[in-house]
Amino acid sequence: MKIRQEVTEDELLDILNSELYKHAALKKCSFISVQRSEPDGTGCNWSAEVRSKGVPHHVSAPITGKIVAEAKTKYNLK
Repeated sequence: MKIRQEVTEDELLDILNSELYKHAALKKCSFISVQRSEPDGTGCNWSAEVRSKGVPHHVSAPITGKIVAEAKTKYNLK
C-alpha cells in the first residue's frame, strides 16, 4: 500500500480544483465535494463529486477522471 499525504476535505478540494483550473475548456467545472469512504484496494479513502456546468460530459470526464486518479495515489483524508 502506497503512503499518501493526509489532507483535510477543504485542502483536497483546493488541490483538485487547482488541477482542474489548468484546463481552459473546464473553467466552468468544479469539484464540489469529497466524501470519505472505506479504503479501497489501493488504500484510498475518498471519492469526489464534480459539477460540469455547460461542459459536455465527453469533454470533462476524461480530464476530471485523470485528475482524480492521480490525486488518489497521492492523498488521503485525515
